[in-house]
Amino acid sequence: MLYLQKGNFQKVVRWLGGSWMTANQATILGMVFVFLVALSLFLGLRFEACRWMLVFTPVFLVLRMAMNALDGMLAREYQTGSVAGELCNEALDVIGDTICYGVLLFVPQLPDMPVFIFIVLIWMAEYFGVLGKSLPGGVRRHETFFGGKPDRAIWIGAFALLCYIFPGFIEYGGIYISIVCCFVLMTSLVRIKKTLKVAEGKKYESYTWIGR
Repeated sequence: MLYLQKGNFQKVVRWLGGSWMTANQATILGMVFVFLVALSLFLGLRFEACRWMLVFTPVFLVLRMAMNALDGMLAREYQTGSVAGELCNEALDVIGDTICYGVLLFVPQLPDMPVFIFIVLIWMAEYFGVLGKSLPGGVRRHETFFGGKPDRAIWIGAFALLCYIFPGFIEYGGIYISIVCCFVLMTSLVRIKKTLKVAEGKKYESYTWIGR
């Protein structure tokens, strides 16, 4: 749902890029914030002495989202967009989420299975999103059911804050992540449904790299 506000979000963060930032610099900064998210989340949850770092997790997540919005925006503005850039953008989205949230697998207080399923569902949601572009209708699906990339950032940012304010909340981390998994799964289903709906009545042809 939050993705529908991407346009407004881009207007708010555009000033961050000023006239000096390029799309590639925004992408690199986005990856820097990916590692800062992972670091603050892991250390804050893993070690009591570092719990204060959880306060910064939502901040780094927002800045990652800002850089993610800016790279595409700057590429279009300066007409530097390319096929390679789009491939890189899609790949880094998935890799970034995997790094950001994959660190939860190394937090002993959290059960592995919900986190593992969460990661797999993220890959699935992004896969169906990208797949929509290659099927009749040709649109990258961004629809969500509270489980898109910005939504996931909100959920995990809120989880970090809750664990900072109420240290015992981490005991409910498995349940919390399981609920988020449901939203991410629903997001995949929504994207599949939208892809099928847009393709209705349109000609479909299947090709491989050697032809039909």
